[in-house]
Amino acid sequence: MSGLQCVFKAGRWQWADSWPIDAHRQTCQACHRTSDGYPAGVVTVGGGFVLTHKAEILNLVRHLELQEKREHPLHRIMHVEEKRDSIMIKTTDIHLPRSIGEALRHAYKGSLEFRYTAESYSVEVQWSRER
Repeated sequence: MSGLQCVFKAGRWQWADSWPIDAHRQTCQACHRTSDGYPAGVVTVGGGFVLTHKAEILNLVRHLELQEKREHPLHRIMHVEEKRDSIMIKTTDIHLPRSIGEALRHAYKGSLEFRYTAESYSVEVQWSRER
């Protein structure tokens, strides 16, 4: 989305080349969450399968983020932390983590769990596969 800005126009956040003259300038929720370091979603990818398929998994995750954020500018990955046997993905919304988890289960099977927290409007997704 290089060169595009997230602007609030016609009642929703969308990508634009520049701010429209009549738009009220405001920082979007995704940018607020990113600058505050406060994710709405966390996906933990674990298990022995990650050791040999980390690049494939990250490619799938990044591709999914690009697709999702074209339509929904507030659905973004904030940070990816790679460890030896796991990956932690922090997102700006609660929908992208669910999509990531379901895409991993669809592509590689494995086990998938969701935990929603209403008080903090957040979701934790855990996907794992041993082999």
